[in-house]
This record gives sequence, C-alpha cells and structure tokens, in this order.
Amino acid sequence: MSLAAALLEWRAALGLPHVADDPATLLAFNTATFATTQRAVAVLRPADAAQVRECLRIATRHGQRLHPVSRGCNWGLGSRVPPDDGAVVLDLSRLDAIVDFDETMAWITVEPGVTFAQVYAFLRERRSRLFVNSIGGSPRASVLANALARGDGAGPYGDRWSHVCGLEVLLSTGETIRTGYGRFAHTPLAPLHRHGVGPALDGLFSQSSLGVVTRLTIWLAPLPHSIQAARFSVATDERLPGLIDALRTLTLEGTLRWPIGLWNHTRVLSTLESRGDVPSRLQARGLVHRWHGLTALTGMTELQGRAHRERFVELLGPAVDSWNIEERIGEARSGEELLLEQEPAFCFLQGIPHEESVRSVYWHKPSSPPSGLDPDRDGCGVLWSCAAAPMQGASVLAAMNAIHAVMADHGFDPLIAAMGLQPRALHLAPLILWDREVPGRDDAALACHTALRAAFEGLGCLPYRVGTPPLDALPPSLDDHDAVMSRLRDALDPKHCLGDR
Repeated sequence: MSLAAALLEWRAALGLPHVADDPATLLAFNTATFATTQRAVAVLRPADAAQVRECLRIATRHGQRLHPVSRGCNWGLGSRVPPDDGAVVLDLSRLDAIVDFDETMAWITVEPGVTFAQVYAFLRERRSRLFVNSIGGSPRASVLANALARGDGAGPYGDRWSHVCGLEVLLSTGETIRTGYGRFAHTPLAPLHRHGVGPALDGLFSQSSLGVVTRLTIWLAPLPHSIQAARFSVATDERLPGLIDALRTLTLEGTLRWPIGLWNHTRVLSTLESRGDVPSRLQARGLVHRWHGLTALTGMTELQGRAHRERFVELLGPAVDSWNIEERIGEARSGEELLLEQEPAFCFLQGIPHEESVRSVYWHKPSSPPSGLDPDRDGCGVLWSCAAAPMQGASVLAAMNAIHAVMADHGFDPLIAAMGLQPRALHLAPLILWDREVPGRDDAALACHTALRAAFEGLGCLPYRVGTPPLDALPPSLDDHDAVMSRLRDALDPKHCLGDR
C-alpha cells in the first residue's frame, strides 16, 4: 500500500510531465473558496480513456484513493479539493475531445475536459441552429461534469441531467459500462434514447463516485425563431407568494418552457458593481423592488410566440409590480443570435458563455477582478447553500425569510438566487460571499452555511446538491438507502478506490 510505488507506475503509464506532486501544484489543487482540511497528495493527468483505466488499475493495486475532477470550476462547492485526506486527484481536463455531433438529431458527445466555451465555439463555427443551455458559472467549466452534478442552465433543457444519455463509465474493477443502447452493436439509438431496455444504470453515476465517466451525449435545443426575454419584479416580500404561484401555473400548463431565474435586489447589485454602501447603491441603480425575475417566451413561429406572450401577461401581470418583454424574430444561428450579445442576461438565455456572474464573487475584494478569473487563486470567499423548496408561494416566502434572518445574524449580505427548472419545485441558492484575507471570516462563513442548512431542514427544504466536506452533511435516511448504497459500492468499487460517498 505504497504511494511511492504507485507514483512510479503512474509516471511510467502517463509520462513524467503528467504526474505531479510538487508543492505549487498541490497548493492549487488543495485550495477552494472556503476553508478545507483534507489534502490531495498527487495529481494525475491522463490523456484518454485507456490511461484513465490504467490509473484506476494502479490505484486499486496499491490501495490509493482517486478523486476525479474535470475542469475544477466547482467554485463555492469545493473546487478541486478531494473529499478525503490523502487522495490523489485524477484530473480529466486533457480528455477534451468533442467526439461526435449530429445537427439533424440535435446531440453532441463530449469528454470530461470539454468546456461550455468550447461547445459554443464548435457550434458557432458550423453556424448551427442548435445550442447547449448555458450556466451562470465559468465558460471554462466542464459540460460533462455540470451534467453529472445535476447542474442547471437556461433554455428548454435547463434541467441538464434530464437531457443526457449514452454515458461511458470506467469502473475501478477494470470493467466498462455504456448506458442505454450504448451497450449494443449496430444500432443508431445510443445518442437518441436515454434509458434503452432493462434497468437504467445512468442514475448511479450522477452525484456519485461509483465510476469515472469518460464521455456522454448531451441533447441540444433548437434556437427559436421567436424569443421574448421577459423581465419582471415585485416590490415587497409580501408580493412574492403571488408571483411564485402565477409562475407555477404558467409552467404547469406549458406556457413557460424555459427555466425561471429569480434574484433578490442585493444579488442583482452584486453582479453590477463592487460592494459599497448597499442601501445607497441599490437606490442609485434603481433597484427599489425586492425581487427580480427573468425568463423567456419562445416559439418556432411568430404566432406561437404571440400566444405565449398574451397568456403570460394575462396571468403574471396582476402578480407583479413591473414587467417588460423584449422580442426578436428571425432565423437564429450560433454566433448570430437574436438578442444582443452585450446583454449578459440575454447571452444566458441563448447559450452564449460569459463570466459576468463569476465576477460577482469578487464583490468583497478591495480591487477590481483581474483578467482570467480564478476565485480559488484570488482569495474569494464563496459558499453556495443549495436547497429545494415546493413551488408554492407560502413555502418559498418562508424559506426566503429564513435565509434573510440567518445571513443577517451571521453578518453576511443576503445574496439570494432561485431557479425554477420544473413546475413543482424551486431551487434555492443563497450565496455567501466574503474576502478570505480578512481574519475570522472563513469560520463565520462555515457557521452561516451550517445555520442555513439547519433552517432549511426545519422547513423540509433539503439539499439538491452538496459540496465537498464540510458541505456534505445530510439528514439521516428513513429507509435502507445507506445500506443499499454501501453494497453497490462494494460491487462496483470493491476496494473503495473512488471513495465511500
């Protein structure tokens, strides 16, 4: 069980430049946007699936634990830091091929290192009529990793995990799994049909460490012929329940097919400028309303778009204090979108990657964000607390009130975002920001995160996504989930080479 012996074999398999255990590399991989205690002891950078398989084989033989990462842009949830002390990071960023693409059937197959910016450039070069739903995070983030983490985005396929198929998974046993129809020869169905026949195994590899996913297929959405960016706001917290209930009706009936973004006024301010006197800045920016929302009404014809708009205004109008709809009609292609590129919110709606949301995590830093944003490197304190709430006005208001109270009690600005990906539940994402160079703020932020989690649990709002320790606590299961997962781990990863979680 020797790390030194394993490193010798990994260097022989990957080449000396692609196995690192020097202090500078380890410092970068062991740095997150909040305080952590677990430390990686080496970094492996395989070039392809065959080398990934060899890394797993060597780790299993020598009893070493691996922590796969793709691009490491998981800021606020752990970055590249492993969940276990003494783990070896398996950096998959060199697996960066767009393996296959079909414009007619609207899908693209990618490896772990493929970024949102790379997919957009690929589609733009081909003047594609398709797009991949963008994220609010970095354009340098991995498309595959975001899907496996069940991340969200804008567009009709904003619930990204529901629109992927054809996973290729390498197990520490040396076995390979191809989900859906990917396990069969001589069929075109692998990128077209998610579940295939028989038990669907793909869910085992989402938000888990049971295997290493080396490729998957993501379904792309057509750019609409008619797109209407709809902004709306309510002036007070008391108006929020009516807004939530109206949005639920619009999504349930199918008028709204695109995700809904909702932000409190302080979160909007944080995306526009550096922190100062918050009340006066809100007034100066005209952010007098408490809650601001954005969604899109779309159609493949002008008539369809107009019908959606009429219903949207009819139902939402009485529930809001202001609304505005900006419409564009035409033949859109990647790189020739209908809405202006310089507007970050409109970029977000059309799959155009940008870094404006990432800039906001520098809110507490004393100087302007540098070029080449890297919150880990730059000492930005960032913590997400991700919880799901029923899409009911009263439930959402109770959760928002709890967030405000907890964050104020711990001395943090209440920066709140919410995303409606489906009609029955809302994803809540309060953001804790601070400057890590200020003594004591790391501890205060973790205490705030713990208090938020407790407040959410008290309301029955549980995490939809967790980060690396210490962010991974969950309430106890009422059933035999943990025992069954333990047996699955023993079957798929018998030496626990990829972890216990």
